[in-house]
Amino acid sequence: MRPEPIYQQIGRIIRARRRVLDRAQGQLAQQVGISRATLANIETGRQRVLVHQLYAFARALELKLSDLLPEQAPPRLAAEWSGAPIEGNLSAEQKEQVVSLIEQVETQPPKRMDGTDGKTRITRSTSTKAAR
Repeated sequence: MRPEPIYQQIGRIIRARRRVLDRAQGQLAQQVGISRATLANIETGRQRVLVHQLYAFARALELKLSDLLPEQAPPRLAAEWSGAPIEGNLSAEQKEQVVSLIEQVETQPPKRMDGTDGKTRITRSTSTKAAR
């Protein structure tokens, strides 16, 4: 499951401020009333932040509540992608879906060129095949 961008942005703001204040995750988590693991997940955007937690973060990080909220990015319109190399007569909704898929692909970590994706591959050597 792909984390929602707004939660990733909020997490980055929290992490950056925590580091500026030179606080450990455990210390901030205790101040907010959550576990260190929960804070780690919030900072990476893997876990959503509840409204009452935002208030607690603002208080603990000596910020205004609005400082924790990212600026609203303008939504991408399908019209912006009218020049994209998308063949066929697509509706605005279909173009938005294509744009969403492109954005997901662009944010995925790159795959390794050797096709292993970091996993160990077991192969038989030539000598083993010859011995058969």
